Amino acid sequence: MEGILIWLVVVVIWAVIKGAFSSGGSGKYQDEAGDDIDAFAISVKHQIPDKALQKERNLNINFKCFIINASGLIGTAYHNKIKIILSCYDNTDKNDDEIGTTVVTAHEAYAENSQYKRVFGKEFVMDVSQSTYYPKNTALFFVPSEFIVPPHSGKRRLKFVVNICDADTQVTFGGYDDTSKIIYHASDLVDFSYKDVGYLDAVINKDKVEDLTIKLAMCMAASDGHLDQKELNVIKDWAKNLTNLLEEDKQAERKKHFSKFIKETYTSAKAKRISISDLVKEFNKIASKTQKYEAIELLLNISSADGKLSKEEEVFINKIAKTTNIDLKTFRDMKNKVVANVEKIETLEKPSETTFGLSDDMTDKEKCRSLTKQYSKWKGQTTHKDPKRKKRAKEMIKAIADLRKQYNC
Repeated sequence: MEGILIWLVVVVIWAVIKGAFSSGGSGKYQDEAGDDIDAFAISVKHQIPDKALQKERNLNINFKCFIINASGLIGTAYHNKIKIILSCYDNTDKNDDEIGTTVVTAHEAYAENSQYKRVFGKEFVMDVSQSTYYPKNTALFFVPSEFIVPPHSGKRRLKFVVNICDADTQVTFGGYDDTSKIIYHASDLVDFSYKDVGYLDAVINKDKVEDLTIKLAMCMAASDGHLDQKELNVIKDWAKNLTNLLEEDKQAERKKHFSKFIKETYTSAKAKRISISDLVKEFNKIASKTQKYEAIELLLNISSADGKLSKEEEVFINKIAKTTNIDLKTFRDMKNKVVANVEKIETLEKPSETTFGLSDDMTDKEKCRSLTKQYSKWKGQTTHKDPKRKKRAKEMIKAIADLRKQYNC
């Protein structure tokens, strides 16, 4: 993956594309009112979709999106199907008329249809006639801004590109297999302040983040007063999988490093010589959002390695999830999968709000709404064929019921 991301920067993916585009429709077709249809064009806004638009599209969005609006001709006399392709590039260090560095995504649903599932891209195929067009300000794409990952943090200038193409057009790393298949082309630029770690920054800090993740994992494993061998094996396996992704000449070097580092960290964590606050502060400074989710997943796997989720482990994981500013709903979903498979949850002896992702900054109404969703989710597992998951679901239902009484839900 490291080599792939670096390649994204050095390759001149659009060198042969410049000048190959049609600028849009010619205006020779007319709409229902008899007016000429404009050339294809797009405009991009970064905002929460307004209520009217959400009602029209049956949406329920309360976060900022890049809204890509389109207008103008998309049909031709030679096509009955077209593919509409959205790409995004970081043009911070480029002229507006150039194509910048490829942008990647934090969510696979917004990745182009290549094998790597990291490069940003959305596309769909549709039927057209020669006069098919988009009326002005037609909302074509909604892209949550938190899923956009530029190469670097800070103030960025993003270039969104929409191409109308032959239906069989393929895109890889933001580049086209055959530029002659592009029928119409449009683009727009928008300024964006990216506070997280850029993907190229993450490549530079990759080794350090991995070490910090191991430190977090070891501290979590020791949080209940002892380090179980099964928990230690989870950490070792995680590190081993990282080395498997490296080229052969780097594998031996990194394996040797991990072997020594894990032993040293084990000793420090067992003696409680690691400052958790300093560790989290350093981790947050250089870890990307993706790396944070990977760290949380490791912590959850460790927590279930010995067949139980201790109170100390749960408090530790919840604290890390909150201080790393990951999406807490996603975290709850990740944790529920672990909770469903452990033998014992110590916190269920006294139901904990944190077990179900409730926080002090939530109102009672918000807590009730969240508990209702949790109840429905676990209720569906009370008839599971796996006896362990069935038992766990019933325990969770009881715990949720107790909390709902507390908040008069």
